[in-house]
Amino acid sequence: MTNLELSNITLQKLCEEQGEPYRHITSGGFDGPRKIRTIDAPMLVNFHRADMYCGRVRDVVVFGKSYVTDQPGRGVFLGQSHRDYNLNAFAQSYVEEIVAETRQNPLIEEECCFLGGAKPFGHFIFEYLYRLPAFDVADLSKRLPVILFDDFPEEWVSFLELYGVPPQNIFRIPRYPAVRFKSVWIAPCPNALGRDRNYRLWDDGIHKLRNTLRANALQDNHPPGPKRLFLGRKGAAHRRLLNEDALWEMLAAREFERADFVGLSAAEQVRLVANAQLIVSVVGSASPITSFAPDNCTIIEIRPPNVVGALGSFGFAVVIGQRLNWVESKILAWDSSKPPIDQDTEVDIDSVRDLVDRALKP
Repeated sequence: MTNLELSNITLQKLCEEQGEPYRHITSGGFDGPRKIRTIDAPMLVNFHRADMYCGRVRDVVVFGKSYVTDQPGRGVFLGQSHRDYNLNAFAQSYVEEIVAETRQNPLIEEECCFLGGAKPFGHFIFEYLYRLPAFDVADLSKRLPVILFDDFPEEWVSFLELYGVPPQNIFRIPRYPAVRFKSVWIAPCPNALGRDRNYRLWDDGIHKLRNTLRANALQDNHPPGPKRLFLGRKGAAHRRLLNEDALWEMLAAREFERADFVGLSAAEQVRLVANAQLIVSVVGSASPITSFAPDNCTIIEIRPPNVVGALGSFGFAVVIGQRLNWVESKILAWDSSKPPIDQDTEVDIDSVRDLVDRALKP
């Protein structure tokens, strides 16, 4: 929190001031209730269209979660974004990375697209990777350098290459100090959970990135991936499923395979889920990978009580048309050293077994 006063300017207004191009892609707005398919009857969920755009600006510093400042005390706040993007976080990042930073901002003179990125993997996918289709509206991501922070594993970077960004156009930079750009294209996060608790998703962007990655990963002759997959959290530092071994025993008896994405390239990860007909997933950073499963895939998601899970399997299933059911796991012993979202839980195995068996019925 901070009392610093910052003036906010929209990306469109800054582009107009500078005489730079601005591309409006789609207007946000209430779509009305959408249906999400389940093993039983469909459910209705309130959804909004995302407000998507991109623009080129000059002589700016990009900091925090792709915030932009062009002069002291003024910044571009991309308001339509993941819930972590808020005015307080914007001001806090400005204080830490602009006001209090004593190092000089490195300068990038070549025109480029700023992707940036943040951990964990799930946020990297739905907050950042899905901006690539926005840049493509202006035919940018395959001809201009794409700027990515340098604290990600190579497997994550390979998603850009699988999308079609030439490897020689991917430039990785340190996160700090914030970089000044002579000419840079900016786009907002396309998938959001708003303060009104309604979901905002960019349908066309989701379909474009998903279809491109699937097509590129499957273009060669590869053996089909497993039809039944389990995405667990074995070995995770937090949000563990304490009875995961018992759950796996039940699933293994039904010919499930346990997915292990460690060390796999983007193409290998996509191929692992590309043939799945039934996925049981414990909510975590791997959840968005289910968006690359087939349209007719059924996903059973185990969700802790303090996790919304909107932008993982759930949000994408609404757009893609996959069937999705979830089972809420329970906190049995509160760990005061962890925030609510990171508490360990247990799930009722019988509830998962019932959904699995019904999903497997012809």
